[in-house]
Amino acid sequence: MFINRISFTLLLTLCLVVQSPHAFSQQENVADSNGTTSTRTSSGEQAQQTQDDWGDEWGDSWEDSTIESNPLTLSGFAEIAIGERLYSDPAINTAKTLRDARVQVRADYALSASTVRFRGDLYYDGVKRSWESQLRELAWQGSLSGLGKWGEQFDLKVGQQVLTWGTGDYLFLNDLFPKDFQSFFAGRDDEYLKAPSASIKLSGYFDAFNADVVITPSFEPDIGITGEVFSFFSPQLNDNIAPAFSVTDENTPSGEELAVRLYGTIGQAEIALYGYRGYTKQPLSADNTGLPRYSRMNAYGASVLMPLGAGIANAEYAYYDSVEDASGSNPLLMNSQSRYLMGYSQELYTNVTGGVQWYTEVIHDYDALINHSSYPAFEQERFRHWVTTRITYMALRQTLMVNTFLFYSPTDSDGYLKANVTYSPGDTWQLRSGINIFKGNNPFTFWGQFEDASNAYVALRYFY
Repeated sequence: MFINRISFTLLLTLCLVVQSPHAFSQQENVADSNGTTSTRTSSGEQAQQTQDDWGDEWGDSWEDSTIESNPLTLSGFAEIAIGERLYSDPAINTAKTLRDARVQVRADYALSASTVRFRGDLYYDGVKRSWESQLRELAWQGSLSGLGKWGEQFDLKVGQQVLTWGTGDYLFLNDLFPKDFQSFFAGRDDEYLKAPSASIKLSGYFDAFNADVVITPSFEPDIGITGEVFSFFSPQLNDNIAPAFSVTDENTPSGEELAVRLYGTIGQAEIALYGYRGYTKQPLSADNTGLPRYSRMNAYGASVLMPLGAGIANAEYAYYDSVEDASGSNPLLMNSQSRYLMGYSQELYTNVTGGVQWYTEVIHDYDALINHSSYPAFEQERFRHWVTTRITYMALRQTLMVNTFLFYSPTDSDGYLKANVTYSPGDTWQLRSGINIFKGNNPFTFWGQFEDASNAYVALRYFY
Protein backbone atom coordinates (compact mmCIF):
# COMPACT_ATOMS: atom_id res chain seq x y z
CA MET A 1 0.00 0.00 0.00
CA PHE A 2 2.85 2.38 0.84
CA ILE A 3 4.56 1.78 -2.49
CA ASN A 4 1.32 2.54 -4.36
CA ARG A 5 0.73 5.84 -2.60
CA ILE A 6 4.16 7.37 -2.13
CA SER A 7 6.71 7.09 -4.88
CA PHE A 8 9.71 5.02 -3.84
CA THR A 9 11.81 7.01 -6.28
CA LEU A 10 10.89 10.21 -4.48
CA LEU A 11 11.86 8.72 -1.14
CA LEU A 12 15.29 7.61 -2.42
CA THR A 13 15.90 10.99 -4.02
CA LEU A 14 15.10 12.80 -0.80
CA CYS A 15 17.48 10.56 1.14
CA LEU A 16 20.32 11.28 -1.29
CA VAL A 17 19.98 15.06 -1.30
CA VAL A 18 20.48 15.32 2.45
CA GLN A 19 24.10 16.30 3.13
CA SER A 20 24.36 17.43 6.74
CA PRO A 21 22.70 16.74 10.12
CA HIS A 22 19.90 19.02 11.21
CA ALA A 23 18.65 19.60 14.74
CA PHE A 24 14.88 19.41 14.74
CA SER A 25 13.29 22.37 16.48
CA GLN A 26 11.89 21.98 19.95
CA GLN A 27 8.54 23.24 18.73
CA GLU A 28 8.17 20.27 16.41
CA ASN A 29 9.08 17.80 19.12
CA VAL A 30 6.35 19.38 21.20
CA ALA A 31 3.81 18.97 18.44
CA ASP A 32 4.59 15.35 17.73
CA SER A 33 5.74 14.06 21.10
CA ASN A 34 4.08 15.76 24.02
CA GLY A 35 5.09 13.44 26.86
CA THR A 36 4.31 14.93 30.24
CA THR A 37 7.62 13.83 31.79
CA SER A 38 9.88 15.84 29.47
CA THR A 39 11.84 18.79 30.86
CA ARG A 40 11.17 22.25 29.41
CA THR A 41 12.98 25.49 29.94
CA SER A 42 9.97 27.82 29.82
CA SER A 43 6.42 27.65 31.12
CA GLY A 44 5.05 28.17 27.60
CA GLU A 45 6.86 25.06 26.43
CA GLN A 46 5.58 23.16 29.47
CA ALA A 47 2.06 24.08 28.45
CA GLN A 48 2.38 22.75 24.90
CA GLN A 49 3.89 19.54 26.24
CA THR A 50 0.68 18.40 27.97
CA GLN A 51 -1.70 18.55 25.01
CA ASP A 52 -1.44 14.78 24.26
CA ASP A 53 -1.19 11.97 26.80
CA TRP A 54 0.25 9.39 24.46
CA GLY A 55 3.08 11.41 22.91
CA ASP A 56 5.80 9.10 24.19
CA GLU A 57 4.08 6.15 22.50
CA TRP A 58 5.22 7.41 19.12
CA GLY A 59 8.88 7.42 20.19
CA ASP A 60 9.69 10.56 18.19
CA SER A 61 12.89 11.50 20.00
CA TRP A 62 16.06 11.71 17.89
CA GLU A 63 19.10 10.14 19.54
CA ASP A 64 21.86 11.48 17.35
CA SER A 65 24.55 10.25 19.72
CA THR A 66 23.90 6.64 18.66
CA ILE A 67 24.11 7.22 14.91
CA GLU A 68 27.85 6.72 14.53
CA SER A 69 28.04 3.61 16.72
CA ASN A 70 24.93 1.82 15.48
CA PRO A 71 22.81 3.27 12.66
CA LEU A 72 20.19 0.49 12.97
CA THR A 73 18.16 0.01 16.14
CA LEU A 74 15.59 -2.75 16.58
CA SER A 75 12.98 -3.12 19.30
CA GLY A 76 9.35 -4.02 19.82
CA PHE A 77 6.99 -5.95 22.02
CA ALA A 78 4.75 -9.00 22.21
CA GLU A 79 1.35 -8.71 23.88
CA ILE A 80 -1.60 -10.83 24.86
CA ALA A 81 -4.86 -9.00 25.63
CA ILE A 82 -8.27 -10.32 26.71
CA GLY A 83 -11.50 -8.35 27.07
CA GLU A 84 -14.98 -9.43 28.14
CA ARG A 85 -18.39 -7.76 27.87
CA LEU A 86 -19.96 -6.78 31.23
CA TYR A 87 -23.54 -7.01 29.90
CA SER A 88 -25.04 -9.19 27.21
CA ASP A 89 -25.77 -7.51 23.90
CA PRO A 90 -28.83 -8.97 22.10
CA ALA A 91 -27.42 -7.75 18.77
CA ILE A 92 -24.10 -9.59 19.16
CA ASN A 93 -23.90 -13.26 20.07
CA THR A 94 -20.57 -13.17 21.91
CA ALA A 95 -19.21 -11.92 25.20
CA LYS A 96 -15.74 -11.35 23.74
CA THR A 97 -14.64 -7.77 23.10
CA LEU A 98 -10.86 -8.26 22.91
CA ARG A 99 -8.73 -11.29 22.07
CA ASP A 100 -5.36 -10.14 20.74
CA ALA A 101 -2.07 -11.98 20.36
CA ARG A 102 0.16 -9.25 18.96
CA VAL A 103 3.76 -8.63 17.97
CA GLN A 104 5.08 -5.18 17.06
CA VAL A 105 8.46 -4.63 15.40
CA ARG A 106 10.19 -1.24 15.47
CA ALA A 107 13.26 -0.37 13.42
CA ASP A 108 15.08 2.94 12.98
CA TYR A 109 17.90 3.40 10.50
CA ALA A 110 19.90 6.61 10.87
CA LEU A 111 21.41 8.17 7.77
CA SER A 112 23.79 11.15 7.82
CA ALA A 113 21.00 13.72 8.19
CA SER A 114 17.78 11.74 8.29
CA THR A 115 16.12 8.61 9.59
CA VAL A 116 14.06 5.82 8.06
CA ARG A 117 11.55 4.47 10.54
CA PHE A 118 9.41 1.33 10.63
CA ARG A 119 6.59 0.29 12.98
CA GLY A 120 4.62 -2.80 12.05
CA ASP A 121 2.06 -4.96 13.87
CA LEU A 122 1.03 -8.55 13.22
CA TYR A 123 -1.69 -10.00 15.42
CA TYR A 124 -4.41 -12.58 15.66
CA ASP A 125 -7.82 -11.05 16.44
CA GLY A 126 -9.76 -13.72 18.31
CA VAL A 127 -12.99 -11.71 18.22
CA LYS A 128 -13.01 -11.52 14.42
CA ARG A 129 -11.15 -14.86 14.20
CA SER A 130 -8.67 -13.58 11.67
CA TRP A 131 -5.03 -12.62 11.28
CA GLU A 132 -4.55 -8.88 10.97
CA SER A 133 -1.61 -6.62 10.19
CA GLN A 134 -1.07 -2.89 10.39
CA LEU A 135 1.77 -0.81 8.99
CA ARG A 136 1.86 1.97 11.56
CA GLU A 137 4.96 3.66 10.20
CA LEU A 138 7.28 3.34 7.24
CA ALA A 139 8.66 6.78 6.58
CA TRP A 140 11.74 8.83 5.79
CA GLN A 141 12.23 11.94 7.91
CA GLY A 142 14.95 14.54 7.66
CA SER A 143 16.01 18.08 6.98
CA LEU A 144 16.16 19.63 3.52
CA SER A 145 19.50 21.30 4.27
CA GLY A 146 21.06 19.47 1.34
CA LEU A 147 19.04 21.68 -1.02
CA GLY A 148 20.82 24.83 0.12
CA LYS A 149 20.72 27.33 2.95
CA TRP A 150 16.98 27.91 2.56
CA GLY A 151 16.42 24.19 3.04
CA GLU A 152 17.74 24.37 6.59
CA GLN A 153 14.41 25.87 7.59
CA PHE A 154 12.43 22.84 6.46
CA ASP A 155 11.96 19.24 7.58
CA LEU A 156 10.14 16.62 5.56
CA LYS A 157 8.50 13.33 6.52
CA VAL A 158 7.25 11.06 3.75
CA GLY A 159 5.42 7.76 4.11
CA GLN A 160 3.09 5.87 6.40
CA GLN A 161 2.94 7.75 9.72
CA VAL A 162 0.81 8.65 12.72
CA LEU A 163 -0.11 12.35 12.85
CA THR A 164 -1.56 14.46 15.64
CA TRP A 165 -2.05 18.05 16.75
CA GLY A 166 -4.48 20.13 18.81
CA THR A 167 -4.91 20.74 22.54
CA GLY A 168 -7.72 18.37 23.58
CA ASP A 169 -7.42 15.38 25.90
CA TYR A 170 -9.32 12.56 24.14
CA LEU A 171 -11.25 15.32 22.33
CA PHE A 172 -10.30 16.17 18.76
CA LEU A 173 -11.48 19.37 17.10
CA ASN A 174 -8.84 20.41 14.56
CA ASP A 175 -7.06 17.06 14.64
CA LEU A 176 -8.74 15.47 11.62
CA PHE A 177 -6.21 12.70 11.16
CA PRO A 178 -7.66 9.15 11.33
CA LYS A 179 -8.65 7.56 14.66
CA ASP A 180 -9.43 3.96 15.60
CA PHE A 181 -12.44 4.00 17.94
CA GLN A 182 -12.86 0.23 17.88
CA SER A 183 -9.47 -0.13 19.55
CA PHE A 184 -10.28 2.71 21.97
CA PHE A 185 -13.52 1.11 23.17
CA ALA A 186 -12.00 -2.38 23.39
CA GLY A 187 -9.20 -1.31 25.71
CA ARG A 188 -6.19 -1.50 23.43
CA ASP A 189 -3.33 0.78 24.39
CA ASP A 190 -3.88 4.49 23.70
CA GLU A 191 -1.22 4.22 21.01
CA TYR A 192 -3.84 2.56 18.80
CA LEU A 193 -6.40 5.33 19.11
CA LYS A 194 -4.37 7.20 16.49
CA ALA A 195 -4.52 5.36 13.17
CA PRO A 196 -1.79 5.76 10.53
CA SER A 197 -2.04 7.38 7.12
CA ALA A 198 0.19 7.52 4.04
CA SER A 199 1.07 11.22 4.04
CA ILE A 200 3.65 13.87 3.23
CA LYS A 201 4.40 16.31 6.05
CA LEU A 202 6.45 19.45 5.39
CA SER A 203 7.45 21.56 8.40
CA GLY A 204 8.93 25.05 8.21
CA TYR A 205 10.55 27.06 11.01
CA PHE A 206 10.69 30.86 10.76
CA ASP A 207 11.29 33.82 13.05
CA ALA A 208 7.66 34.91 13.28
CA PHE A 209 5.92 31.51 13.21
CA ASN A 210 6.25 27.83 12.33
CA ALA A 211 4.15 25.89 9.84
CA ASP A 212 3.10 22.32 9.09
CA VAL A 213 1.54 21.25 5.81
CA VAL A 214 0.25 17.67 5.55
CA ILE A 215 -0.91 16.17 2.27
CA THR A 216 -2.60 12.77 2.31
CA PRO A 217 -2.89 11.73 -1.36
CA SER A 218 -5.71 9.24 -0.74
CA PHE A 219 -8.47 9.83 1.83
CA GLU A 220 -7.97 7.98 5.14
CA PRO A 221 -11.20 7.69 7.22
CA ASP A 222 -11.60 6.83 10.88
CA ILE A 223 -11.97 3.21 11.94
CA GLY A 224 -15.40 3.58 13.50
CA ILE A 225 -18.02 1.39 15.14
CA THR A 226 -19.41 -0.75 12.33
CA GLY A 227 -21.06 -3.66 14.18
CA GLU A 228 -18.12 -6.07 14.07
CA VAL A 229 -17.46 -5.92 17.82
CA PHE A 230 -19.87 -3.32 19.21
CA SER A 231 -23.46 -2.68 18.13
CA PHE A 232 -24.79 0.80 17.37
CA PHE A 233 -28.19 2.51 17.31
CA SER A 234 -30.27 2.46 14.12
CA PRO A 235 -33.00 5.14 13.90
CA GLN A 236 -34.74 3.12 11.17
CA LEU A 237 -35.29 0.19 13.56
CA ASN A 238 -35.30 2.17 16.82
CA ASP A 239 -32.86 -0.35 18.25
CA ASN A 240 -29.22 -1.37 18.25
CA ILE A 241 -27.96 -3.38 15.29
CA ALA A 242 -24.71 -5.17 14.60
CA PRO A 243 -24.35 -6.33 11.02
CA ALA A 244 -20.79 -5.36 10.16
CA PHE A 245 -21.05 -2.85 7.34
CA SER A 246 -18.54 -1.19 5.10
CA VAL A 247 -18.89 1.89 2.95
CA THR A 248 -19.00 1.06 -0.75
CA ASP A 249 -16.24 2.21 -3.07
CA GLU A 250 -18.70 4.55 -4.77
CA ASN A 251 -19.39 6.29 -1.45
CA THR A 252 -15.74 6.45 -0.36
CA PRO A 253 -13.80 9.38 -1.85
CA SER A 254 -10.42 8.78 -3.42
CA GLY A 255 -9.32 12.40 -3.40
CA GLU A 256 -6.59 13.96 -1.33
CA GLU A 257 -6.75 15.61 2.10
CA LEU A 258 -4.89 18.81 2.98
CA ALA A 259 -4.22 19.93 6.55
CA VAL A 260 -2.33 23.09 7.55
CA ARG A 261 -1.18 24.43 10.91
CA LEU A 262 0.49 27.78 11.65
CA TYR A 263 1.76 28.13 15.19
CA GLY A 264 3.99 30.27 17.36
CA THR A 265 4.47 31.78 20.81
CA ILE A 266 3.24 35.14 22.05
CA GLY A 267 4.61 35.69 25.54
CA GLN A 268 3.85 32.46 27.38
CA ALA A 269 0.89 31.56 25.19
CA GLU A 270 1.19 29.10 22.32
CA ILE A 271 -1.16 30.06 19.50
CA ALA A 272 -2.12 27.93 16.51
CA LEU A 273 -4.31 28.35 13.44
CA TYR A 274 -5.63 25.32 11.53
CA GLY A 275 -7.13 24.56 8.16
CA TYR A 276 -8.41 21.33 6.59
CA ARG A 277 -9.81 20.44 3.18
CA GLY A 278 -11.15 16.93 2.76
CA TYR A 279 -14.08 14.82 3.89
CA THR A 280 -15.98 13.78 7.00
CA LYS A 281 -13.85 11.21 8.81
CA GLN A 282 -16.88 9.02 9.50
CA PRO A 283 -19.73 8.15 7.08
CA LEU A 284 -22.20 10.64 8.57
CA SER A 285 -24.01 11.21 5.27
CA ALA A 286 -26.01 8.88 3.03
CA ASP A 287 -26.67 8.43 -0.67
CA ASN A 288 -30.12 8.43 -2.27
CA THR A 289 -30.60 4.75 -1.41
CA GLY A 290 -29.74 5.29 2.26
CA LEU A 291 -26.28 3.73 2.16
CA PRO A 292 -23.64 5.48 4.28
CA ARG A 293 -21.09 7.72 2.60
CA TYR A 294 -18.42 10.32 3.32
CA SER A 295 -19.20 13.88 2.22
CA ARG A 296 -17.01 16.89 1.47
CA MET A 297 -16.00 18.99 4.43
CA ASN A 298 -13.68 21.92 5.14
CA ALA A 299 -12.59 22.93 8.63
CA TYR A 300 -11.07 26.07 10.10
CA GLY A 301 -9.93 26.60 13.67
CA ALA A 302 -7.61 28.03 16.27
CA SER A 303 -6.19 27.12 19.67
CA VAL A 304 -4.30 28.65 22.58
CA LEU A 305 -2.41 26.92 25.36
CA MET A 306 -0.75 28.73 28.25
CA PRO A 307 0.19 28.57 31.95
CA LEU A 308 -2.55 29.70 34.32
CA GLY A 309 -2.03 29.73 38.06
CA ALA A 310 -0.51 26.44 39.15
CA GLY A 311 -1.55 24.63 36.00
CA ILE A 312 -2.08 24.83 32.26
CA ALA A 313 -5.14 26.15 30.43
CA ASN A 314 -6.18 25.50 26.85
CA ALA A 315 -8.95 26.61 24.52
CA GLU A 316 -9.76 25.48 20.99
CA TYR A 317 -12.35 26.23 18.31
CA ALA A 318 -13.21 24.50 15.02
CA TYR A 319 -15.79 25.23 12.36
CA TYR A 320 -16.87 22.26 10.21
CA ASP A 321 -18.19 23.48 6.89
CA SER A 322 -20.51 20.95 5.21
CA VAL A 323 -19.59 21.90 1.65
CA GLU A 324 -22.33 19.86 -0.04
CA ASP A 325 -25.19 21.25 2.09
CA ALA A 326 -24.66 24.94 2.78
CA SER A 327 -28.29 25.48 3.85
CA GLY A 328 -28.49 22.42 6.11
CA SER A 329 -31.77 21.34 4.51
CA ASN A 330 -30.63 18.01 3.04
CA PRO A 331 -31.35 15.27 5.62
CA LEU A 332 -28.88 12.95 3.89
CA LEU A 333 -25.92 15.22 4.61
CA MET A 334 -24.14 16.30 7.77
CA ASN A 335 -24.94 19.85 8.90
CA SER A 336 -22.22 22.41 9.47
CA GLN A 337 -21.04 22.66 13.08
CA SER A 338 -19.04 24.81 15.45
CA ARG A 339 -17.06 23.05 18.17
CA TYR A 340 -15.64 24.67 21.30
CA LEU A 341 -13.26 23.38 23.97
CA MET A 342 -11.90 24.81 27.21
CA GLY A 343 -9.61 22.86 29.52
CA TYR A 344 -7.42 23.12 32.59
CA SER A 345 -4.99 20.70 34.25
CA GLN A 346 -2.56 20.84 37.16
CA GLU A 347 -0.79 18.77 39.79
CA LEU A 348 -3.21 18.36 42.71
CA TYR A 349 -0.88 16.57 45.10
CA THR A 350 2.48 14.88 44.81
CA ASN A 351 2.16 12.25 42.04
CA VAL A 352 -1.50 13.17 41.47
CA THR A 353 -2.58 15.28 38.50
CA GLY A 354 -6.07 16.32 37.49
CA GLY A 355 -7.70 17.83 34.45
CA VAL A 356 -11.14 19.07 33.43
CA GLN A 357 -12.60 20.05 30.03
CA TRP A 358 -15.82 21.60 28.76
CA TYR A 359 -16.71 20.72 25.17
CA THR A 360 -19.65 21.99 23.11
CA GLU A 361 -21.01 21.12 19.67
CA VAL A 362 -23.34 23.60 17.98
CA ILE A 363 -25.34 22.49 14.92
CA HIS A 364 -25.88 25.27 12.39
CA ASP A 365 -29.20 25.46 10.51
CA TYR A 366 -30.77 23.34 13.25
CA ASP A 367 -34.34 24.25 12.35
CA ALA A 368 -33.74 23.11 8.76
CA LEU A 369 -32.29 19.85 10.10
CA ILE A 370 -35.35 19.10 12.25
CA ASN A 371 -37.82 20.13 9.56
CA HIS A 372 -36.27 17.84 6.95
CA SER A 373 -35.09 14.95 9.15
CA SER A 374 -36.74 11.57 8.73
CA TYR A 375 -36.19 10.88 12.45
CA PRO A 376 -36.34 14.25 14.26
CA ALA A 377 -36.84 12.59 17.67
CA PHE A 378 -33.41 10.97 17.39
CA GLU A 379 -31.44 14.02 16.27
CA GLN A 380 -28.99 15.42 18.79
CA GLU A 381 -29.72 18.73 20.52
CA ARG A 382 -28.74 22.00 18.87
CA PHE A 383 -26.19 22.42 21.67
CA ARG A 384 -24.52 19.26 22.96
CA HIS A 385 -22.23 19.64 25.96
CA TRP A 386 -19.65 17.27 27.38
CA VAL A 387 -17.71 17.62 30.61
CA THR A 388 -14.60 15.50 31.05
CA THR A 389 -12.39 14.86 34.07
CA ARG A 390 -9.08 13.02 34.34
CA ILE A 391 -7.25 11.91 37.48
CA THR A 392 -3.80 10.30 37.20
CA TYR A 393 -1.92 8.79 40.12
CA MET A 394 1.70 7.57 40.00
CA ALA A 395 3.23 5.32 42.68
CA LEU A 396 6.06 2.88 43.35
CA ARG A 397 8.63 5.16 41.70
CA GLN A 398 6.28 5.66 38.75
CA THR A 399 6.10 1.95 37.95
CA LEU A 400 2.40 1.96 38.90
CA MET A 401 -0.04 4.33 37.18
CA VAL A 402 -3.77 4.63 37.84
CA ASN A 403 -5.74 6.62 35.25
CA THR A 404 -9.43 7.50 35.27
CA PHE A 405 -11.17 9.52 32.56
CA LEU A 406 -14.88 10.38 32.59
CA PHE A 407 -17.03 11.80 29.79
CA TYR A 408 -20.41 13.15 30.92
CA SER A 409 -23.05 14.93 28.83
CA PRO A 410 -25.53 17.07 30.78
CA THR A 411 -27.60 17.56 27.61
CA ASP A 412 -27.79 13.87 26.60
CA SER A 413 -27.74 12.48 30.18
CA ASP A 414 -25.15 9.88 29.25
CA GLY A 415 -21.50 9.19 29.91
CA TYR A 416 -18.43 7.00 29.49
CA LEU A 417 -15.91 5.98 32.16
CA LYS A 418 -12.50 4.80 30.97
CA ALA A 419 -10.22 3.65 33.79
CA ASN A 420 -7.05 1.57 33.82
CA VAL A 421 -4.12 0.49 35.95
CA THR A 422 -0.66 -0.04 34.46
CA TYR A 423 2.17 -1.75 36.34
CA SER A 424 5.71 -2.13 35.01
CA PRO A 425 7.80 -4.25 37.41
CA GLY A 426 10.85 -3.89 35.16
CA ASP A 427 12.06 -2.64 31.82
CA THR A 428 10.72 -5.64 29.91
CA TRP A 429 7.30 -6.38 31.38
CA GLN A 430 4.06 -4.39 31.61
CA LEU A 431 0.68 -5.46 33.01
CA ARG A 432 -2.35 -3.36 32.11
CA SER A 433 -5.97 -3.77 33.16
CA GLY A 434 -9.03 -1.57 32.86
CA ILE A 435 -12.72 -0.99 32.27
CA ASN A 436 -14.85 0.82 29.69
CA ILE A 437 -18.32 1.57 31.06
CA PHE A 438 -21.06 3.34 29.07
CA LYS A 439 -24.32 4.64 30.56
CA GLY A 440 -27.28 6.60 29.22
CA ASN A 441 -30.94 7.32 29.89
CA ASN A 442 -31.79 6.86 26.20
CA PRO A 443 -30.52 4.22 23.76
CA PHE A 444 -30.11 6.71 20.90
CA THR A 445 -27.69 9.18 22.52
CA PHE A 446 -23.98 9.15 21.67
CA TRP A 447 -22.76 7.23 24.74
CA GLY A 448 -26.10 5.63 25.62
CA GLN A 449 -26.13 3.48 22.48
CA PHE A 450 -22.98 1.70 23.66
CA GLU A 451 -24.23 0.64 27.10
CA ASP A 452 -24.08 -3.04 26.14
CA ALA A 453 -20.51 -2.51 24.94
CA SER A 454 -19.26 -1.99 28.52
CA ASN A 455 -16.27 -4.25 29.08
CA ALA A 456 -13.28 -5.14 31.24
CA TYR A 457 -9.86 -6.17 29.92
CA VAL A 458 -6.36 -7.23 30.90
CA ALA A 459 -3.14 -7.18 28.82
CA LEU A 460 0.38 -8.47 29.39
CA ARG A 461 3.19 -6.96 27.31
CA TYR A 462 6.83 -8.04 26.94
CA PHE A 463 9.34 -5.56 25.47
CA TYR A 464 12.41 -6.72 23.58
